[in-house]
Amino acid sequence: MQTAARPITRQRLIETHQLIPATDGITADFGLTLPVAYSLAVWHDAIRWPAAWTAPPDLPQQEWRREWYLLLSLYDALQRQREEGRSAPARLDFEHRRLPGEHEFVDSCPLALAAEKGPGDDGQQVITIMRLDQRAPWH
Repeated sequence: MQTAARPITRQRLIETHQLIPATDGITADFGLTLPVAYSLAVWHDAIRWPAAWTAPPDLPQQEWRREWYLLLSLYDALQRQREEGRSAPARLDFEHRRLPGEHEFVDSCPLALAAEKGPGDDGQQVITIMRLDQRAPWH
């Protein structure tokens, strides 16, 4: 007897660590009032301390700083939309520049990302930050 596959939900993706919720309170620094989560690929590529590097004693602060700069990149893209008189689209492509030295890059390295706003599991609006080739699968 086959069991029915559980539907893909945002909460299930968070529970299985395919989506990583933004650190509590960090989104408020940028006026983001909706819940924000990162795809696992973005988390590994832009926020998580690389496993090949020696972890610094202040690892949580270093990852917090990297997350803060990523959200700053999103904030800047949203501000440009506003300055141009456009409202934020449901999916906004933006560029994040990793800091020099991150992921073995000598110069800051661009990372193309997208922020997608859409309904969460209960219809509430949420933001998911992902690579350009990704989509929020529960929509």
